[in-house]
Amino acid sequence: MLLKLPSRILASSMYTSRFFIPAFALLAAACLYGQFESGAILGTVHDPSGANVPNATVTLENTKTAVVLTSKTDSNGYYEFVNVRLGSYHVRVESAGFQTTTTETFDLTVNARQRVDITLQVGQTSEQ
Repeated sequence: MLLKLPSRILASSMYTSRFFIPAFALLAAACLYGQFESGAILGTVHDPSGANVPNATVTLENTKTAVVLTSKTDSNGYYEFVNVRLGSYHVRVESAGFQTTTTETFDLTVNARQRVDITLQVGQTSEQ
């Protein structure tokens, strides 16, 4: 037995299909493209005893383009940079009463959440 649908239902469903399928395809492509273009760099800043260091200045620098992003640690010593372009970076941390610490250069890869925890040494702020 064949079911006959009224023509206005067929027309409505064809219009919906013509609109939503291409829109969904574009949205999916945009989401996939974004996954390959960025990542995140996050971590916690500690003192030598392992206690968290709040309000430390954290600087993220792309070593090839010299683009710099700056943030502060929260009350738990946590920091995070999101939507960071892929590339080579290092992190520098400064806080009163501690020596400035700079990490080795590392690569941020596709869709990574790169964890970079840092332990500060007690002393005067100095450039390394």
